[in-house]
Amino acid sequence: MTVEMSQAAARPRPKGHGGAAPADKDAAADKECIDGVAITQFAAAAPFVAEWRVDSGDWVALAALCFIALVVRCWRLHEPASVVFDEVHFGKFAGRYLNGTYFFDLHPPLAKLMFTAAGRVAGYDGVFDFASIGLDYVAAGVPYVAMRLLPAVLGALTVPLAFVAARACGYGRDTAALAAALVCIENGLVTQSRLILLDSPLVFFTALTLACWAVWWTHQRRPFTRAWWGWLAATGVALGCAASCKWVGLFLFPALGLSAAKDLWDKIADRTVTPARWMAHAAARAAMLLGVPAAVYLFWFWVHFSVLHKTGPDALMMTPEFQASLDGGSREATDRDVYYGSEIRIRTTNGRRGFLHSHQHAWQHDKGSGQQQVTLYGHADFNNVWVVERAFSPAAAGNGTDPAETGAGSGAGPVNAVPVRSGDVLRLRHKATGLFLHSHDKRPALAIQDEQKFELSGYGFAGFSGDSNDNFRLEIIHGDPQMAGSDAHVQAIYSKFRLVHANLGCAVFNSRRTLPKWAFGQTEVNCMRQCRPRMSTWHVEHAEYPPANGTADAEAQPVRRAAYRQLGLWAKIREYHQLMVDSNENLPGDHPFAARPQHWPWLRRGTAYWGGRGRLVYQLGNPPIWWGSLAALTVFGALQVLLLLLDKSGVRMQLGGQRAQHSAAAGFFAVAWATHYVPFFLMGRDLFIHHYFPALWMAIMVLAFSLDLATCRAPRVIRAAVYAAAAAVAVHAFVTFSHITYARPWTKDACLRAKWLGTWDFECEHAIGGALATESTPAPTSIAADGAAAQPDTPAEAPAEAPAPEALSSPNDTPPVYVEPRFETPAAGNESGKEDENDNTPPEAHPEL
Repeated sequence: MTVEMSQAAARPRPKGHGGAAPADKDAAADKECIDGVAITQFAAAAPFVAEWRVDSGDWVALAALCFIALVVRCWRLHEPASVVFDEVHFGKFAGRYLNGTYFFDLHPPLAKLMFTAAGRVAGYDGVFDFASIGLDYVAAGVPYVAMRLLPAVLGALTVPLAFVAARACGYGRDTAALAAALVCIENGLVTQSRLILLDSPLVFFTALTLACWAVWWTHQRRPFTRAWWGWLAATGVALGCAASCKWVGLFLFPALGLSAAKDLWDKIADRTVTPARWMAHAAARAAMLLGVPAAVYLFWFWVHFSVLHKTGPDALMMTPEFQASLDGGSREATDRDVYYGSEIRIRTTNGRRGFLHSHQHAWQHDKGSGQQQVTLYGHADFNNVWVVERAFSPAAAGNGTDPAETGAGSGAGPVNAVPVRSGDVLRLRHKATGLFLHSHDKRPALAIQDEQKFELSGYGFAGFSGDSNDNFRLEIIHGDPQMAGSDAHVQAIYSKFRLVHANLGCAVFNSRRTLPKWAFGQTEVNCMRQCRPRMSTWHVEHAEYPPANGTADAEAQPVRRAAYRQLGLWAKIREYHQLMVDSNENLPGDHPFAARPQHWPWLRRGTAYWGGRGRLVYQLGNPPIWWGSLAALTVFGALQVLLLLLDKSGVRMQLGGQRAQHSAAAGFFAVAWATHYVPFFLMGRDLFIHHYFPALWMAIMVLAFSLDLATCRAPRVIRAAVYAAAAAVAVHAFVTFSHITYARPWTKDACLRAKWLGTWDFECEHAIGGALATESTPAPTSIAADGAAAQPDTPAEAPAEAPAPEALSSPNDTPPVYVEPRFETPAAGNESGKEDENDNTPPEAHPEL
């Protein structure tokens, strides 16, 4: 019996194609016979080729490609001279960085920091707020061209990186130049790289990672040398930067991980690699492909939090501990212990913002009670104050006993004060209106069909002592381990508790859903049965016990104080990432130009960015490049299956001597394409064609490699003709669609002729001869990716508020007596479906791309 363990290596390139020949035609085989078993020993070879030796022709080609790419990306960079698409977000974020004001974004910070640096160098002062699409840059004096120059340069650099990657894979200058040229004139990549958007830095660092990885492979025959370590470290740094721009960069990890794993597996068959040497290889890859990217990623977040040191509107999305760590954040101390008679503000613990709140307006929904609204409100004001009282009981109501006087004092606070303990049944009286927190068998505004949810209201009137539907049982879920007793009796900030209705068995629950205008757009809170503690957990943020026996008693026993602890860097990073995850998972799914992944490769539709005065910017790819790359990927997959079947049949096709190289190089980029494409099918959020751009860069590489394989044995003139034809078709399409890439004017007839597919929904009425071409001011044709022109600086839970009693119009006004209201046209809330109790989307998070 004969056993052979072999490893394929790249075949030598045909003469005349400019390729770098491998060091050996096949992996060297040293055979020795042990017990009649033939063992074939191979030196571990890179899956691509031997070391690429750069010559003068390569430098000339690189210089020419850089120049052409810069011209293509920078031409008419000043057009349009107004805010385009998601520049409303990323331009504004640059301004926030410059003035140090905290903001939240669901993407990592590196690309935004790069835009900030470009703006700072160009003289941007951070005052212009990028509030909406179509705002005039020139009139505001914004150095927008300099800020757009950064993504344009990064986009241009992806062109020579394609050349480098192809040459490192062993392909000739003609194939490498073709790959670079196709990247250069891809309309979608050009459009994206001319605007202040995150995808240009993302694609650049993605291309840089893959190019460095390909070059590192060429040093595989000389492991652990200075060049070997340098290219591997460069791969790790670029990988960390890609992930620091957008989380799409994380898709590089499985691509490189699979490549590294295959290499380590192949090294097991190499008898020249000792176990210790193999472990060194594995450790080097783990350190450089995991440790270095993680360090780079965390470094940019350290910069992010160091720069954003001031509190701002977005800080309200974070926990109080996070807010306290910002300059200007609330660090006010409060009474620690909560007693019967204390005036308190109750805050939702896991919803990041929102105080239990009531105001002098009634519920106006079907199946509601018409009693006073109880909501969540994002700002601390007088209408958030509740007084803790003993539970209603007929006996106490009948004999006039003051509930606060019953029970023994704690001995640890003001004299005769009775602490609130876990398991106590109590009532909460709204200080501003005198009504009690109340629940009953009425449906809440946004879930009128859900029998597990009940309305919360404020109930009462003059001379009414209450009823048993005002009673809630306080259950402490957990306390602070550093604060003794916080799990037994209520301590402000430290005790986390639920309020369970004594009669209905439902818990006060933060639904996180926005109420209609008649409730001022505040957040709904209801009473829900069988809900998990996650969104029914509360804590007291502020407590104040007014001493009943005068100041002497209060001074006799000092009041213990509590305050939020400030978060350190690691805690801030953890909280920020949790909010990023929640925001990404719960983005709205109704953007008019969203496109699902199955539609991307064949370019079913694009994205309208801007339009006005006879011009528009519509992001659409170069159709021949997209369709050609899709065909190349399809043929590659089919070819690999066919070759596998032939191998099993004993027929081994060599594809003109190029099988090993094509399978390794095109296979690597095909796998990378899959890891950047397939995961999007798992996402339910809005997606756009620009999410395909990193995968598109890889698909273009496969297209170029496939054309090389198809012409590797053809005469020079035929090969040159095929390459020229492919480039000519792509150039023709690029010129055709350059009007919507560069916001160039074109005629309506030409615009209509350019609609090669009926699903391309760019607006030809903006073209010359169209109805919108005569507009005197730009008319934006798109909305930002979050479905609005911009993220509002005013938090979503800060509407016009109902007046507090002290703000009544006349000094003789008094809080009104409860009267059952009658509504002529009650407005129903959103009744469609149930809210998910596990949904943790902050309502104010800006859900952009």
